[in-house]
Amino acid sequence: MKSTLIYLLSIPAILAGCAYPSAGDKQAEIPPQIIVRNDVQTWDNPGAFGPVPSELQEVGAKVCSTLDTDKRAFEARGYHAKALNLEGKPFIGGGYYCVPKR
Repeated sequence: MKSTLIYLLSIPAILAGCAYPSAGDKQAEIPPQIIVRNDVQTWDNPGAFGPVPSELQEVGAKVCSTLDTDKRAFEARGYHAKALNLEGKPFIGGGYYCVPKR
């Protein structure tokens, strides 16, 4: 749970820009990692995420919905089984790339 919490706290950092990079068509060999850029935590390479597997869609929806506000809802658009936290350790259960719903 602690790894998930750290992951959730870091997700808003990817939302700072107007355009959101896309996840790739498959998980990259080198997993995405949370980094600090301009004092904000963000993913180093959103393109390293692959599609969210069908069996993890519900979990991804729950994880990303924790970011929902009154004005914006989020969805999982990517998943990587070996996504890394800020310390370079894998998130338990993998990591989700959450972006605002269209």
